[in-house]
Amino acid sequence: MYVALILIKTPVIQITQSTVLALVLVSALFVIGLLVLLSIFLFREKEPLKYGNFFVVALGIMAALIGYLVAFPLIISGVFSDPTQVLAILSALFGTIVGLVGTYFGIKASSDATAGAQKLAAAIGGDTTPPEVLSHTPEDTDVNVPPNIHPTATFSKEMDRATINPNTFKLLDTNTLKQVPPKVRSGVDYDEPTKVATFAPDAPLQHGRRYAATITSGVKDKAGNALDQDKTWHFTTEQEGAAEQPRQEQPRDE
Repeated sequence: MYVALILIKTPVIQITQSTVLALVLVSALFVIGLLVLLSIFLFREKEPLKYGNFFVVALGIMAALIGYLVAFPLIISGVFSDPTQVLAILSALFGTIVGLVGTYFGIKASSDATAGAQKLAAAIGGDTTPPEVLSHTPEDTDVNVPPNIHPTATFSKEMDRATINPNTFKLLDTNTLKQVPPKVRSGVDYDEPTKVATFAPDAPLQHGRRYAATITSGVKDKAGNALDQDKTWHFTTEQEGAAEQPRQEQPRDE
């Protein structure tokens, strides 16, 4: 306050309108330069808008400081007899600053959103075709299937291994309506090179029973596309004691 009173009584510098315009121009250039540096920094960041709020606050404080440095000499210089003229100049300055900041962050947010959409499209490769079960073993309605069978399903596309599990590949005993438990660790397996999923029962199946193997729509390919609908096929195991008889040798001609 004491310094301000001294400056009011004995102005050290004679401020003209040209000086005022120069101060405004320098202040605007300073803000533009700050925005350029901010842009370079943010474009190098992995998370471009991570520090956006911090820089908005910092820029606001800087703009207020610049406004004070411009307004104070204007008021004490007597260049403008009407204080509202000073207010008009400052309003124009701050309007420019706010416009620059708003435009910058608006363009930056739009650019980041576009980049994110492009990355997502590239990640999924634009693939929207659902996978299919091309073949399975045993065949549907097969009979006399060995009890030690491990049902399989071959897919049309590379599948997401995590989606092929006991919840999406099931085997049902239709006589008891109970699910056949798979082996604890390797009960449901997926081989990527052949695109074949295998269900390995915890124990051999019962003789003379009808079973239903199901691949649910919960399985997905690597692009995230799910099976259109559940795929189910049935087979019946052979009767007990129906093992293949040893083949008799034909008598040799002497």
